[in-house]
Amino acid sequence: MGNDDRQIMINSTHLRRYSFVTVGFEGDAGLLNLQARSMRMFCPPELIEEIIIVDNSSPGSRNWRDELLHQYGNHAGFVRIVPAASIVAISKDTNGWLTQQILKIKVASIVRSERYVILDAKNHLIARLGLEFLETPTGQPRANGYPYFDHFMRQYLERTLDYLGIDPKPHISWFIRTHTPFIMLTNEASELVRNVEQREARPFASVFLDRKLSEFFLYSGFLVSKGTLQQIYDLTQTHEPQVWPENADEQGCAEAIRNAEQTGCPFITVHRRALAKMNKNGQTLLADFWHSRGLFASTKDGLRFLRDPNRSYQNPEGRVVSWPVSRIAAHFRVPDRGSVNPSPLGDG
Repeated sequence: MGNDDRQIMINSTHLRRYSFVTVGFEGDAGLLNLQARSMRMFCPPELIEEIIIVDNSSPGSRNWRDELLHQYGNHAGFVRIVPAASIVAISKDTNGWLTQQILKIKVASIVRSERYVILDAKNHLIARLGLEFLETPTGQPRANGYPYFDHFMRQYLERTLDYLGIDPKPHISWFIRTHTPFIMLTNEASELVRNVEQREARPFASVFLDRKLSEFFLYSGFLVSKGTLQQIYDLTQTHEPQVWPENADEQGCAEAIRNAEQTGCPFITVHRRALAKMNKNGQTLLADFWHSRGLFASTKDGLRFLRDPNRSYQNPEGRVVSWPVSRIAAHFRVPDRGSVNPSPLGDG
């Protein structure tokens, strides 16, 4: 390979754009607005092929979608909001957590890029997202993992690997992570769906639910079964700081903030149930951190959000109005100068 060929390879990695996919519903509207604002602030447009919001809400719930698009600002032109039912038919009685897992794989059928980054409402950016977080200089997508000896998802890992014909025992000490952000290769996810449906002669969603599988284990295990996981992925991606319900106190928030500052990871994870359990000291620490990153106009605005994430109104500059004034503010909001017409809200 000559120098010119090598330079073309290097340059081509920098031209790659990613789709960003979030499966959401009206119950996560507050966190989704925060995520959208963080994407506008910290995700360079040259990294984005599209932003897909898979709407897993109850029928007729649309107001939150208008507010969400408003938060994306100049990024709104990248956004497609797609009804979950247009991707896969799943019984309304199905647990939402399981529905989301199926959608994260099945969405590959509408993704336009060769790779997509799966996000949950609990993820948002706190620093500039660079290509180096998503892939290596040679173009390998990044991932990470951890042990599952005492992990609550261990039974899902064992069951999913068993389904794929893989002995789970060697993988309990380390396997791919089971939460977002997570990068999937579009073709591999599509091939996985075809493989399962051909093997079982029935829809992917039906198999997934009946077999009690887990999405990231199934996708990663599928690559292990082909012998390609470690060829395709670099497994040294930085772990993002996290706030879960079990560590939603002052100490847990302080540790997450300290990790964010030490690692420079662009993402943070804050679960919605952690918001509900967070004590005042934890709230103050997190709100102050958000303000320092520009996500809220002041610490007080961050606190107003934390006290009532879904009913408080956030404007695109991170100013927050509490309920019930928030309802009036949202109704009479004036579009920002340069905001994008909400045509991306079309259903497909």
